[in-house]
Order: sequence, then C-alpha cells, then structure tokens
Amino acid sequence: MAYYSRSSNAYDFTLFEESFDSSERMRAQADDRPSTEDGGTQQNKSRSEERRAESEAKIKRMRRRRSNIARIAIGVVFGIAVAFIVASIIHGQVQLTELNQQISDAKAQLAEQQSVYTQLEMKVDSSISTSVVEDYAKNNLKMNKATNSQKEFIQLSDSDKAEVTLSKDKNIFETIAEAVSSLWS
Repeated sequence: MAYYSRSSNAYDFTLFEESFDSSERMRAQADDRPSTEDGGTQQNKSRSEERRAESEAKIKRMRRRRSNIARIAIGVVFGIAVAFIVASIIHGQVQLTELNQQISDAKAQLAEQQSVYTQLEMKVDSSISTSVVEDYAKNNLKMNKATNSQKEFIQLSDSDKAEVTLSKDKNIFETIAEAVSSLWS
C-alpha cells in the first residue's frame, strides 16, 4: 500500500510494523522531515532517542504478548488438569454406583437363597422326625416295637475279672515321685 507524504520517502513502512496511535504516527512523520533550524544535530539525537524509545516500547509489547501467551498456556494446562480431575471424580462415582448396585443385587439374591434353604431345611426336618419314621416302619414295613418276650437277657459270670499287677521293684526316682505326689494330694 503506498502512502504519500511530503517528505522524500515514497513509502511509509511503519504501516507494516506494529500498529501505532495516530499521534505516534504523526510524530514519526514529523521527525522524518528535514529541519532547517540550527539545532539539526540535536534534532537527530532526539530522533534517535525517540526511535530507541519506540523500539523499547515494541520490545515491551512483545514481552507482554509473550507473557500473555504464557498466561494463556498456563490457563489451558490448568483447565485441562481441572477437567481431568472432574472427569476422574465422575468416573469414580459411576464405578461406585455400579458396585453399590451389584452389592444390593447380591444381597437380594443371598436373602432369596437363604429363604429357599430355610424352606428345604424345614421340609427335611419334617420328613425325618421320629414320628414319621415310626409311622413308616409300622405302616409300610409292618414293624412294631419289641415286647418282653422278644428280649433276651445275658448274665456274665463273676469269675471273669482283670487284674493289674504292680511290680515291687521301684527305683529311687519312682519313690521320690510318689512321695512328692502324696504331699500334694
């Protein structure tokens, strides 16, 4: 883009640089005009100082932009970390809910199985009771209780006895042990 100025410059390259305020642009154009006053060298010094100040301002802006980029990067990393933490908490809660559901299902199944076990145990106990066995023996097997005529009594003779013989020979340790045991009894 061509920019016409009254100075000898055909193009103003400041348009391609960082954007300036309009007042800064005007000062830059005024500084480029040749001076007819006696203080030309002083004006050149002030121009170089202004250019140096402008370059320092540009450097500061670039540093600010870099720090803004760093802040944005830190913010993005922090946001990702927060999102990861929230996602892990949600995932943990989902797993906890699933496990609680499995536990409640298992408890319900256990209660049902215990009920079935109790029913079966009652059925077995009722089928094995002594009165049921006695009725089955009387009715199906035609059995009845033994009478006195069916009983036989056996007598043992008095001559069958067992005797334990003690040896008369005792050593000294056995006599000491017997003496001590007799003291305690």
